[in-house]
Amino acid sequence: MSAVGLPARIVYAVAAVPLGAAAGFYTSMEVLPHFAEGHPGLDPARDGSGIFHAALFAGLASALTLGLLALTLPWIRHRKRRGRGWRVAVSGVAVLVLSVVFADEGYGLVSDLVFVAWLTYTLAFTFVRYGVIDQHRRPTAPKEDY
Repeated sequence: MSAVGLPARIVYAVAAVPLGAAAGFYTSMEVLPHFAEGHPGLDPARDGSGIFHAALFAGLASALTLGLLALTLPWIRHRKRRGRGWRVAVSGVAVLVLSVVFADEGYGLVSDLVFVAWLTYTLAFTFVRYGVIDQHRRPTAPKEDY
């Protein structure tokens, strides 16, 4: 197994997801109470539930981002990588569906646009650009010495 083969990348992702979730959650739990003093809409009930839900979302976002980054190692862009069309289509459908679900939860337009921008950027520069599945390499003919 190579250090960048699919099994190794799966192991990296399994390790990166909980680390990303914990880092995003605990960082948000530390920062958001100070931010909520100036923005009462963040925690309208003033019981901490709004901050907790925002921290959960930040943890999930960082876990997804780090998981995709780990799955798409190494970050070497192959020019003639096949399958890019279906990856763009799958990513577009995922962004559209998740944006509708996010907007249906009652979040504002700005929050929905920030979510869509983050998700689009994350999918475009991980899944779409690099792909997850190992590509079979064509065997190259050995060079002859003259």
